[in-house]
Amino acid sequence: MAEDIARLGDLALKLEKYRYNIASALAWVIFGMVFGSMEVLGNSLIMFGILDYEVFWVLVAIAGIISGYLYSKILKYIPKEKEVEKRWRVGIALLFIPFIVSYALIPLLFKVSAFYFNTVWYPSLGFGLLFCGMYAERKPLIRAMTYAGVLIIVSSVILYPISTFPMNFDIVMASGLLCISMMMLIYFITAMYIFFKAEKIVYA
Repeated sequence: MAEDIARLGDLALKLEKYRYNIASALAWVIFGMVFGSMEVLGNSLIMFGILDYEVFWVLVAIAGIISGYLYSKILKYIPKEKEVEKRWRVGIALLFIPFIVSYALIPLLFKVSAFYFNTVWYPSLGFGLLFCGMYAERKPLIRAMTYAGVLIIVSSVILYPISTFPMNFDIVMASGLLCISMMMLIYFITAMYIFFKAEKIVYA
């Protein structure tokens, strides 16, 4: 009897971890689709001459609001542990630090180009995910954000040879779309990685 109770308790813990990580995998898919779609829309409108680049960030902000609302709905599937919530609050702050440095600090110190503004969000995202993941992703979460950050940072290297090309509007826009496509691919890989790792938790 005691053995059955222990086995049932172990299964309950595994199912809780499974639910936790499935919610996380779903969040990656949602955020990738929302931000990727909004950025592609913004770049398309710029290329059509309908939207100014300065207004593009309004669409990004809208994507952030939509993602935040959806994330609040996903939160109900995540266990309410004070330690976990505290780590994530600090982790989210770490996520935004590279963006603040890239878009607020560096342009004040150095002259930057349109290519910089259209692509620097990608490596900034990579470092933000890495910092956030290293601090916040502990059990029962799978270390997916950390790995995604590393993949984005490594794939950002491709932007260096592109930056040496003679710059024009087409190269700037194409580089931005390249970053979006790489982000969506890495988000998809991350979501599938979490899903399959979560399945192993139950059947381990």
